[in-house]
Amino acid sequence: MKTQTAPRRIRLTPEARREEIIAITQTAIARDGYRALSLREIARRCGMSAPGLMHYFPDMPTLLKAVIEHRDEADLTEALDSLGSDATLVQMMDRVWEYYHSRPDETRNFDLLEAEALDPRHPAHEYYLERNERTFQRLRVQIEREFVDAEAIARVFRLLLDGLTLRRLRTPDDPTAAAEDWAAVRDTFLARQARVASDELAHPEESHLPGRASVRAS
Repeated sequence: MKTQTAPRRIRLTPEARREEIIAITQTAIARDGYRALSLREIARRCGMSAPGLMHYFPDMPTLLKAVIEHRDEADLTEALDSLGSDATLVQMMDRVWEYYHSRPDETRNFDLLEAEALDPRHPAHEYYLERNERTFQRLRVQIEREFVDAEAIARVFRLLLDGLTLRRLRTPDDPTAAAEDWAAVRDTFLARQARVASDELAHPEESHLPGRASVRAS
């Protein structure tokens, strides 16, 4: 009787193996969170030995940074790819919100990871500080295209995004709560800015009065 042998593992290029490890780790965090993970557990899920995995990622902080970098870039590309170059800030935010809202478990676990990274001792602490600054630099370009007082609007959006993340974490059983908060801000605050912009078109001599943080007419 012939003995059965285990199927041979497909040999991948180093870059392909690295991408596989990142993808498996991202899935693990999305399903189970980050706290319980270790290099040994990731190696098991990848069908590798721990020393073999360490050939690609010497420690968990290095792997974690690679995972969140990959996720951030992939998410932005997928979320915004369907929008044209003339999309407004609100349209961009609506699309990003819809994208993450459609992935509740993954979004919550990565929100928790970011919250835990507020601790300066966390391996992702520096990454998230730099990531958030890069994100707002990107948003600032869009804000300056649409709003007169870009600085004020940028501050509002920084607080808004932080607040919505916290809202999602506090209401895991009510996924619509944060969405309703975003809609309320969008339809009241931003609508008010649009009305101010219309007033400036009608009365351009008043456009530089103090306290005006208006939307630029496109």
